Amino acid sequence: MPMPPWLRSHLPAEPTRTFVAFTDAVAELLELPPAPPAEVYARRYDTDHVWMVWRYKDGGASLFLERPYGELRDGVWVRLHWHESPNPEVVAAMIRAYVRRGRREQRRRPCWLVRVLFGR
Repeated sequence: MPMPPWLRSHLPAEPTRTFVAFTDAVAELLELPPAPPAEVYARRYDTDHVWMVWRYKDGGASLFLERPYGELRDGVWVRLHWHESPNPEVVAAMIRAYVRRGRREQRRRPCWLVRVLFGR
């Protein structure tokens, strides 16, 4: 299986370059500003609905997604391994789905509460 261009172009360099290139590619797809260049081992991105923290791991990266606003704080971990050639488009789509699910649940909760309170 051929390697994606973002990975192929950064393999000979230090491993953190692969991490930075991948997180920047995902952020660009999500239309987020790039993380500060000083953030090499941990990169943070915030949207209106989700906080994202990328952490460098040997041979890959981990991503923690969290919904900071709401009654219960909800979070999920995603672990990526470079040898599996993750695709930034797929990761961005996963993040968008997580954001959409949170919006849907926010809209649904008041209706659920009304039905319980009024016995419908």
